[in-house]
Amino acid sequence: MPRKKKVKRLLFSIAALIGIGLGGFAVYQQQEKQKMIEIATSKEARKVYEDYLKNKDQAAFTSKGIIQSYEIDESSLEYNPMGGLMVRIVLNKKQSLNVDFNLIDNGDGSYHSAFYTYSPELNDLLEENN
Repeated sequence: MPRKKKVKRLLFSIAALIGIGLGGFAVYQQQEKQKMIEIATSKEARKVYEDYLKNKDQAAFTSKGIIQSYEIDESSLEYNPMGGLMVRIVLNKKQSLNVDFNLIDNGDGSYHSAFYTYSPELNDLLEENN
């Protein structure tokens, strides 16, 4: 009987350690996600998005522009293995109009994007406008 008790105690201890480890990992992931959101929504990052959008659409954010508004798709945030933070912004509340950025920290509190890609539908609209 004592041997069964030891085995149960050992199994319970192992299960508890696994549970604690998984809980710690979940907390870590939540903290990383929050850090990504802070970067992607920062004033400095927004400057990168807005400068790019105004470059593509001279009348962006005006009544004459194709681009009226943008939102950061927080579910798209992920770190790029080659460096930077991948961010997708959705334009005019339409999922099919989007731009992807790879935000890179300049080391002085500002950001730049290593590359930009945008949806085919946005490309068509911008070409029609020019």
